[in-house]
Amino acid sequence: MNIRQSLYQLFMYLTLCSSASAKTFIFDLGGVLIETDKRVSFQHLGMMNLATYSVRHRINPFNLDYHIKKALFATLNAIAQEHNLNSENIHLAYDEKGDQLPLLMCAWLQGIMTSSEIKTLIDNTVTAHPEWFKCSAEQRLVENLLLMIFTPEHFINSRKVSAAGIAFIKKCKKEGHKVYALSNWDSESFALLKEKHPHLFDLFDGIIISGHIKANKPHSTIYEALLTEYKLKPQDCWFIDDQKENIAAAQQLGINAVMHVACFKKLVANIRLAHSKSVTRRENLKSSGINETNISTTSKAIIDGEKISLTDSTEYNCPPAKA
Repeated sequence: MNIRQSLYQLFMYLTLCSSASAKTFIFDLGGVLIETDKRVSFQHLGMMNLATYSVRHRINPFNLDYHIKKALFATLNAIAQEHNLNSENIHLAYDEKGDQLPLLMCAWLQGIMTSSEIKTLIDNTVTAHPEWFKCSAEQRLVENLLLMIFTPEHFINSRKVSAAGIAFIKKCKKEGHKVYALSNWDSESFALLKEKHPHLFDLFDGIIISGHIKANKPHSTIYEALLTEYKLKPQDCWFIDDQKENIAAAQQLGINAVMHVACFKKLVANIRLAHSKSVTRRENLKSSGINETNISTTSKAIIDGEKISLTDSTEYNCPPAKA
């Protein structure tokens, strides 16, 4: 299906939704609207380092990201342990695979530690512990990756905006829907991100990031901050995120939530499914003389306590549409 057909289906769905009432869409940024620029990232890591590491340890080049990420997380955890990082006030956060992020990364996203503070810990620790790494190539890869992540300018240069995501948001806005951003992002690099991509951020009706309010998803504080700041009703909101813990946290607060990884075509199908089941449920309750706003549920699932199994778009192997 080409981009024109996909956008036509999206237009028909949004028209259907807007005929009843305007909805509020809340987007995560990283992994949904903001993607990794792999070319730039590889340049930061060093192609010779990647090749040496792959050959020396007989790693399939397509699996390099897994091994490098594993080494990165282990190094950050070792640094935190070396410096006795106090985790008492740090909100845990997770990646798209459901793996817990290292405490240093959580503290950075939460705004408890700055990039400069973390780089100082790295510089004072990593070179003193070559035993943390399998080989010198792995050490160079991790050091280069740490430098890229915790240098705001480098980090933002390694990110790019999803063209399909912008097309989706523009359709939402055209149909009268409100659009917000809710993301775990440090305040330093976020300022640069907004400056670099005004064509995306000018579309939002409001933005909440973890670094500004000192709270990470999936902690309830960050969701409540968005609802309170912009006077939003949870039942009128659709939250779109690529991480299951963040989805579950939104559902606990009564926010409609759907998983998304890369394919906006599948995202539209998931929202349509959830919306139609919600409407059917409300009609059934109404015909029975039950006001659904008075119902207290414990399942805290996607729509008003109703359990709906939404399929992750990765299972359909559909890449992002090119606008």
